[in-house]
Amino acid sequence: MSVTGVTPEQEYLKNSDLKREDIDTLREWVKTQHHLPPISEQQLILFHHSCYYNLEATKSCIEVYYRIRLSTPEFFCGRDISKATLKQSAQVLQCGCLPVKDPNGFQIIFHGLQQHEASKYVFVDGVKLLVMSIDACLHSEGTVPGYVFLFNMKGVKLTHLTRLSIGYLRKFFEYIQEGLPVRLKAIHVVNTLPIIDKIMFMIKPFMKKELLNLLHFHYGGYEEVQKFLPKYCLPKDFEGELPSCADLQDKYVEWMTKLTPYFLEAEKLIYKESKKNSKDSEELQEVSLRGLTID
Repeated sequence: MSVTGVTPEQEYLKNSDLKREDIDTLREWVKTQHHLPPISEQQLILFHHSCYYNLEATKSCIEVYYRIRLSTPEFFCGRDISKATLKQSAQVLQCGCLPVKDPNGFQIIFHGLQQHEASKYVFVDGVKLLVMSIDACLHSEGTVPGYVFLFNMKGVKLTHLTRLSIGYLRKFFEYIQEGLPVRLKAIHVVNTLPIIDKIMFMIKPFMKKELLNLLHFHYGGYEEVQKFLPKYCLPKDFEGELPSCADLQDKYVEWMTKLTPYFLEAEKLIYKESKKNSKDSEELQEVSLRGLTID
């Protein structure tokens, strides 16, 4: 993946349905929304494309995107992978953009555990690493026809669930469903474990029907997921032809390191003019699941 970004001109050439007048309309609208930071033309294009060129839906997506980024800095700030906490989580988790797209041209984002001890798992850092991979893809490739999430449940235990908080889960799913500037096409969960019922019981209240319809659970071997994602676009760990998840994780860390200046500059742009408008974290950390009893 490249560390350089695409240009608006490249986007107009790539997307025949993208209208300059729509982007001009959005640019003028942003100027009237004093709670929003400056938004680049390229970013407006990403929002508009993700909403299938519906202006009102695009405005709503922009509002949610910046509101959640401001109210939940735990997910979106300090995106420097050389820092101790994030560096440690990058050793516990596997995350990144697979280098080969699926037959539909969809970008695949994979996520899973590298180390299985629940005590080492930090949910907010996991979300941060996941969002970093998506933002990196958007920066380097711009608009793509769609995104597919590939989650590996191998090593997930009940004790991992006690590391979550309801507040953070709610914010995460709101962002994925209403603020993420991509066309999400499918979520594949491999190595699905019996505890998936307990996980779904916990997260289903935050999921809209449209997101639930994108979920595909794959039990046992990898033949089932390969019906959707051929071997040539899957890692070796999934009996695919790409490098192993461990090798891909090393590449991910290398890529995130190169993109650190981009991430930090983007944070600065969002937060420096909006500090006075940002809310607190809505006591997200206080609504913990540590005391939860799971039968």
